[in-house]
Amino acid sequence: MKDSYSQSVFLNCPFDDDYDELFNAILFTVHRCGFILRCSKEYDDTSKIRIQTIIELIKESKYAIHDISRVGLDEHNNLPRFNMPLELGIFIGSINFGQKKHKEKESLIMESQRYRFKEFISDISGQDIKEHSDDPKKIVKCVRDWLSKRSDEKIPSASIIFNELQEFKAKLPELCEDAQWIVEELTFNEYSALVSTWLALDNE
Repeated sequence: MKDSYSQSVFLNCPFDDDYDELFNAILFTVHRCGFILRCSKEYDDTSKIRIQTIIELIKESKYAIHDISRVGLDEHNNLPRFNMPLELGIFIGSINFGQKKHKEKESLIMESQRYRFKEFISDISGQDIKEHSDDPKKIVKCVRDWLSKRSDEKIPSASIIFNELQEFKAKLPELCEDAQWIVEELTFNEYSALVSTWLALDNE
C-alpha cells in the first residue's frame, strides 16, 4: 500500500467563486484516480501563517497541480495576482533544495491558453504546459491523463470520469440532506468526504 506522501497531490489554483466548477472537477478527478487532494482550504487554523501552511502541504505531497491561468488585473485594485506563480516557485524550489525524496516530486502545470504563460512567466518555458480553456471536461482530461501515468491502477477514461462527476453533482443534494449539510455551505473537507464516500459506494 502506498504511503500518504506518494498519494498526495497539492493543488495550487484560484479559490474564487468563478473557479469553483473547475476546482470541484479537479478534486473529483484526483480522488477518482486514487490520489488525495491537498490544499490550504483543508486548514481552518487562522493562527498559522498561510505561506507556512502551503510549505507544509508541499512538503507532504509528492505531486502538485498548478493552474496559473489567473493572470489578469484584479478589477478592484488593478493589480495582478501572484499567489499561483509564487506557490509554483516554492514547489520547484523544493525539488532542487529539498531532501532526497523531494527530488522525485512532479507537477502538472495548466493554463487556460497554452502559450500565454510565455508573456508573464517565461522562465518555465520548455515544460509541457496543458491548456484547459476554462472547460471542466478538458480539465478532467488534463488531470486524469497526467495521474494515470503515475498510478499502478487502471484509471477509467476521462469521458467516463466526467460522466461520473455529473452523476455525483446530481446526487449531491441528497447526500447533503442525509448528512444534514447544505450544498452551498460545504467546507472543503466536507465536500472531499462526500466525494470519497460516493466513489467508494459507487465502485462496490
